[in-house]
Amino acid sequence: MSQPMFSMGVAVVVLCAASLSAPATLAQTAEPVPTPATLSADDLQALTPQLRKGGYIFYLRHGLTRLDQEDRQPVVKDDCATQRNLSDEGRKQAETLGAAMRKARIPVGRVLSSPFCRCLDTARLAFASAEVSEDLYFAIGLTKLERQAKGASLRRLLAEQPTAGSNSVLVAHTANLEEAVGFWPKPEGTAILFQPDGTGGFRVLGRIPPDTWVMWAGR
Repeated sequence: MSQPMFSMGVAVVVLCAASLSAPATLAQTAEPVPTPATLSADDLQALTPQLRKGGYIFYLRHGLTRLDQEDRQPVVKDDCATQRNLSDEGRKQAETLGAAMRKARIPVGRVLSSPFCRCLDTARLAFASAEVSEDLYFAIGLTKLERQAKGASLRRLLAEQPTAGSNSVLVAHTANLEEAVGFWPKPEGTAILFQPDGTGGFRVLGRIPPDTWVMWAGR
């Protein structure tokens, strides 16, 4: 299977030569979609030429977090001491991802992050900087209407075309993606690749587990 690769910080899309008809185009609705296929390091390598041209979106769940911490209630967004934060391994995950993308010369444009510290730290360790987006605020703990609004906002972001010649990266949480497309990105550090279709929708192209970044970076 000739599949894609991931991008350094932007929307990344995975195109499988053997399954070009598989990804379905999604409109701006809460219609659930099947959990995407898992991409290997070989799949990512095959996608590198397309990713270098830009046009993809990479949804990244924050890296591994500390088991001895929990989000306090209420959480203070500007106070990391009230939140569950990245573990040492989670910080290494983010650094490895960023290094792999730079090595592959994948252009990254806009990097948006949830205001939670574990997401901002993931984004900054991987891509040096990030723009905080309230649209990516952790959906768990919100009311049903608020969660639905976060899902609708994320679907709009996933359908937004990156700047020409670049990819976009969204760093956030599990619940947000579940609200938007109906599946959870597991485990922590997992990336989901999307491709805007230019008509207000997008394609879900594949899932990249954190271990795959390590294998891909070693090539």
